[in-house]
Amino acid sequence: MIITLSTCLGAMAVPFLNFVATKFYNSVTGSSKNFIWSDKIPDLTTLQSTLDFEELKKRTRIVVIDDEKTFPVSLFRNEGYSIDEWPKVEDYGKLQSGFYDIIVLDIKGVAMHISNDDGLGVLEDIKHYNPSQIIIAYSQHSFDLTKSKFWELADEKIAKPSDFLKMKRIIDDLITTKFNPNRYINTLHAILRNNQVGEKQIRRFDKEIYNSIKGKKKINFQNTLEFINTKTELVQKIANITETILKFFK
Repeated sequence: MIITLSTCLGAMAVPFLNFVATKFYNSVTGSSKNFIWSDKIPDLTTLQSTLDFEELKKRTRIVVIDDEKTFPVSLFRNEGYSIDEWPKVEDYGKLQSGFYDIIVLDIKGVAMHISNDDGLGVLEDIKHYNPSQIIIAYSQHSFDLTKSKFWELADEKIAKPSDFLKMKRIIDDLITTKFNPNRYINTLHAILRNNQVGEKQIRRFDKEIYNSIKGKKKINFQNTLEFINTKTELVQKIANITETILKFFK
């Protein structure tokens, strides 16, 4: 069999053109397809946490901020929950950053030293910086209709006093329905799109998250998000949510 030079060149041209086409496609779309056109980086929402409810319960960091100490913290600890208790807001940075997964927030007498609106002001500010933060509004006062927008921001409401088992059902339901990676990933994508971040850049950031989950490297948010680094507040918001996503895969 005689193989001509033109035949060899033709055979070599096909994979070369495929390689060039793949690189061009990835550059334009932000995809991570390889030379056989399969995507190397799966959709983040397809990643499944292997944690069962008991492990999630242990990992869910809860803080109760209540000046009257009416919340049955000891009963929750006896049931295996990881829960701290503050008589007033003590470390605002932890609240803002998403260190705690669930915040039980009294609306009166806990934050006048940092907000004229007390606990309600804290609730609004935290949701501004970290929209995915789970917050339970906790109060013995009737809901002030003039503060309706604040109540709407809360993920749940618990009145004082309340039965321990009722409280436990509310918190367990929040852990089951809201403390999951897909919710945080969808929130992250929504924030990026609402700030006119293109799909190509979102895809590249997803790749950074995926690599971090796989233990390849820690995310440098300032470098990775350089396309929005003029918006310091947005970078911090994205970093807070991303760190929560990573909790499920450590």
